[in-house]
Amino acid sequence: MCQKGLRISMILVITGLLSCPGLSGQTSVRAWTLKECIQYAMDNNIQIKRQELQSMIADKNYKQSKFELLPNLNAGFDHIYSSGRSLNLEEYQWENRKQQQGSMGLRSNITVFNGLQTHNSIKQQKYNLKSAIEDVEKTKNDISIYIATAYLQILFDQELLNVAKDQFEVTMIQVDKTETLVKVGSVSKGTLLEIKAQAAGEKLNIIQRKNQLRISKLTLMQLLDLESPEEFSIVIPENLTIEKQPVVVLTDSVFNYAVINMPEVKSAEYMLQSQKKALAITRGRRSPELYLSGLYYSRYNENAINPLNPSVNYPLDGQLKDNQYKQITLGLSVPIFNKLRIHRDISIAKVNMLDAQYNLKQSKQTLYKNIQQANSDAISALEKYYSSIDAVESMLEAFEYTSEKFDVGLVSSIDYNIAKNNLSKTQSDLLQAKYEYLLRLKILDFYNGEEITF
Repeated sequence: MCQKGLRISMILVITGLLSCPGLSGQTSVRAWTLKECIQYAMDNNIQIKRQELQSMIADKNYKQSKFELLPNLNAGFDHIYSSGRSLNLEEYQWENRKQQQGSMGLRSNITVFNGLQTHNSIKQQKYNLKSAIEDVEKTKNDISIYIATAYLQILFDQELLNVAKDQFEVTMIQVDKTETLVKVGSVSKGTLLEIKAQAAGEKLNIIQRKNQLRISKLTLMQLLDLESPEEFSIVIPENLTIEKQPVVVLTDSVFNYAVINMPEVKSAEYMLQSQKKALAITRGRRSPELYLSGLYYSRYNENAINPLNPSVNYPLDGQLKDNQYKQITLGLSVPIFNKLRIHRDISIAKVNMLDAQYNLKQSKQTLYKNIQQANSDAISALEKYYSSIDAVESMLEAFEYTSEKFDVGLVSSIDYNIAKNNLSKTQSDLLQAKYEYLLRLKILDFYNGEEITF
């Protein structure tokens, strides 16, 4: 029974088809697929929503920059109560009296030319908007990778738990056999106590694995902003195995695609263009500004005299009609000396543009390093995986041989426990290499434009 149970466990571990009953849970508990987890995060993650708000602000700024091409129009009205010496605008003489008067009108201004500052500002805000949109996509990509990592960690911890349970069942079988041998006097009671101690340690290991699985579930739930970790479960992928002929990924090929399509690089490129326009805007401040303004207003006074009939009251509508004033101004403002502020601002704009260039270069370098690291980790994990398969097979044979010798009293319980622990360690190493390879391979596929799925 011991050898048969171990062989069945080994087959399940190597093929990756462990049932993982703790993940699917009861039928009443919803089991999440990786695609559902990612989509839920895309719809509800606060970090993504905050980044989307930033893109909305950038969109508003872009639209407003276009409106800057239009003239403004402002209306004004004032009513004044005064007493004492004041100028009588009707007779153009100074008088000491109390009076009420006021004016109302419209004023409009439009910039005809200002060194293309307005046009460059529109282009700058457009690049800022594109950069903000790419930042949203970058945040979504990061969250997707975090969720995929947490999802695989749950699968990994569940398989480790299953291995721990299998090991415990094998040990309990050995405890039963040893109790029988003690009763017939074939082995000492000390041997039985050592085997029971081994079983107690493995039972503790099961508890630790359960706690680790609970933590892994909690990590994924926190990424999804969910509650009740005890009721959370995920769907077990049916094809979560490593092919006999693993995929060979070329780092340069993946990078050539990623550097064109990854949002972090696009965002950095747009920010560089934005800083170039910012420099053009600052340089435009050296240019003369040509502007056109228009003014229309009228005034009234309670002491005004009707010029057509001084003996009758001068109505308000008549005053406003007779006192109309219209003005159109074409002005030119030429910057001559502004305490070198424009020169300073141009220098700062050049520095910002240079920093944006470095940021773009750094984004590409970081992307290449991430791809290179993922590829290297995938190769290392694959090599460790194949090496672990051989190690597990060897350890399985060694443990079976040691178990047979232990049954007839040729080895001590200490040797038996050492062989069993070595087998458990190699099984854990195999699982770790398997999931490390799968994760890195999915990351490389993601950089190559494929959706993260299992």
